[in-house]
Amino acid sequence: MKKICFLFIFIKLISCYTPNNNLPLYNYWNCIGFKNDIKKDKPYVFNVGEIPLIAWKSNDTIISTLNACKHMGSKLDKGKICNGNLLCPYHGIKHNVDDKCGIIKEFDDKLWWSYNPINENIPKIPYKQKDYISSYLTIDMDESLPYAIYNSMDLNHPEFIHNGLGFGEKEAAKNYKMHQYNDKIGISFDYTAKNTVKHLNYDMKIDDLTNNYNEVIYPSTTWSRVSIPQDKDKNIIIGVSMLPIEENLTRWFITIRHNYMTNFIGKNVMIEATKYILNQDKNQFKSQIKNKELKDFVSWKKMLKFENHLSILNKYYKDYNYPKIGDFIEELKKDKW
Repeated sequence: MKKICFLFIFIKLISCYTPNNNLPLYNYWNCIGFKNDIKKDKPYVFNVGEIPLIAWKSNDTIISTLNACKHMGSKLDKGKICNGNLLCPYHGIKHNVDDKCGIIKEFDDKLWWSYNPINENIPKIPYKQKDYISSYLTIDMDESLPYAIYNSMDLNHPEFIHNGLGFGEKEAAKNYKMHQYNDKIGISFDYTAKNTVKHLNYDMKIDDLTNNYNEVIYPSTTWSRVSIPQDKDKNIIIGVSMLPIEENLTRWFITIRHNYMTNFIGKNVMIEATKYILNQDKNQFKSQIKNKELKDFVSWKKMLKFENHLSILNKYYKDYNYPKIGDFIEELKKDKW
């Protein structure tokens, strides 16, 4: 249980983006849930921004369409599934693969939706290996997608927001490096444990320093790795796939993956510690400015150390637009849906 002190540096993860950042969000792969969320006998409701969608299983295929009947616009979420068809609860109109809107795939224990994917590669949370165990959480955060990404990449707020759990030292991150690739940015850095947990490290004969790597996969997936210097084969990975469900509300689908503390108690310690840290972020998000125009105007006028990567990410998210139903309807018209 003492090893949870290494968990508290992971959640500030991320970095990466693609050159095609001017495309609508619905043309990227969006995580919409976990693979077990879709039941055989019940439709699954989700939205990508303002776009209302519904999915159901037809044999081994998952079909998605707009959550609106093509007959008289009734919602379909209370409809029944019969022989692979989703029946509208209003008049029994059948909806099947001919009515599909977008594509759903299962990948890495999650469900992903895209209307017209720009590529086949779905964002991957690494280290899904035999000696690693995985746990999953979902939490809604009162923040827009871009600023949720910035928060996840921020190395400076743990001292203030998470200062009760392994953070709080005035000592800054060490060995900060930015690693720029064709389609992503990674950052590596070392963290030092605060005084209140150093004795735990001493008891376990573990260094006070942890090695960290964070990455963002544009536009909405992040992951981080925390390693112990004495045994770099021991890692904890936190992956977050974000889905904007309102302009200032983002749903986080979280993967916790690790190859130590893998027994029942250790697994639950990791889950509870992650929840604790996420709720600290959730409380801070409630204090953030919600007016986008004002927030964009005041933000980044002052910068702190270790924020070069945030400046780059900010440039890539300048073209991000929250998915609006009107824009999506125009896209459907072009495709004669």
